[in-house]
Amino acid sequence: MSRNTAPAHAFFEGFFELRVLHHALFTGYYEPLIAARRQPGGPFTVPFHRRPDGFVRCAPQRDLPGDGTYARQLRDGSLPPLPTRGEVSAGALDGEGLEIAYAADPVDVFFAHVQGSATLVFEDGSRQRIGYHGKSGHPYTAIGKTLIMMGLLSPQTVSMASIRGVLATNPAIVEPVLASNASYIFFREREDGVSGPVAAGGVPLQAMRSIAVDRDVWGLGTPMFAAFDLPDGTRFAQTVIAEDCGSAILGPARGDLFCGTGTEAGDIAGAMNARGTLAVFVPSGSPL
Repeated sequence: MSRNTAPAHAFFEGFFELRVLHHALFTGYYEPLIAARRQPGGPFTVPFHRRPDGFVRCAPQRDLPGDGTYARQLRDGSLPPLPTRGEVSAGALDGEGLEIAYAADPVDVFFAHVQGSATLVFEDGSRQRIGYHGKSGHPYTAIGKTLIMMGLLSPQTVSMASIRGVLATNPAIVEPVLASNASYIFFREREDGVSGPVAAGGVPLQAMRSIAVDRDVWGLGTPMFAAFDLPDGTRFAQTVIAEDCGSAILGPARGDLFCGTGTEAGDIAGAMNARGTLAVFVPSGSPL
């Protein structure tokens, strides 16, 4: 069924102007489906954690990692740092009852942290969507760079698929490589019935329409036009909405396109690394 787009065209033409950024970098992210159990057992020993008690965002503190604003406030008012990924793996949060569920593969859990969401699939067929609910505040390090430094990948070959391949064939390095990214993500359960994972802007993400941006540059809800080549060579040229953000999405000429849920979406997102054009709709007369 055709739609009358004239009112939308008139609205944008009447109230907005375009700011065009050439050579913008576009990557992709997605919502993985991960087999899980509610209790640990067999290979299912890798937890997804809720935020710990005392989790706070505070005014910048010199002795806290990253931007100095993430901490765990104790009863005496002190603000020690939250644990690193390696410290969590070593048991820093054990015994606090924070586990939502358990997966079998630490690499699957790691990439759910990178994506910021997942749908957990339990043995009885039930599902639970989980979403980002805070981070440890430690700096984010791309493990692709770690593998490049180790001589196991090159800048030309790094992708989610190649990272998974290297880790699968070198199980002894999985723990230290994952721990090289000290940042750790906390999750919360999300209600069923929404069309996608909930973005930083508080709305469900829409596949191939929602984009993550640098929130310090662009306001959430900003309409944009993105043009670049997808991994299969087809041209993507569509209006998208800035609805999300991420630790690795920095600068004005940067976009991370939400590609959907499941394996097919993951294949697209994991291989996406393209230069293109980002045209941003800004209010007429805006200094941006």
